[in-house]
Amino acid sequence: MMRKACIKLMGTTKIACLIAGDLGMGRLLYIIDVSQDLSIIPTQEHWFKALQKCQNKAVELKYEVTRVQGARLAGIER
Repeated sequence: MMRKACIKLMGTTKIACLIAGDLGMGRLLYIIDVSQDLSIIPTQEHWFKALQKCQNKAVELKYEVTRVQGARLAGIER
């Protein structure tokens, strides 16, 4: 059985995080700066690439991603 993790895409801080725990309340496992300049708005493509990097890191660390919070930023509808 794999451990569970959550990916959070945060538009205000322009970061993507991989966080341990189904609800994303655990330890920070990985973080990506989508845009270092807060005045620049990242495109859906930038968010999608950050999401993919987090998913790849989850596989590498042997975590199962059970939730993606802020998926709309990457153009993913639930």
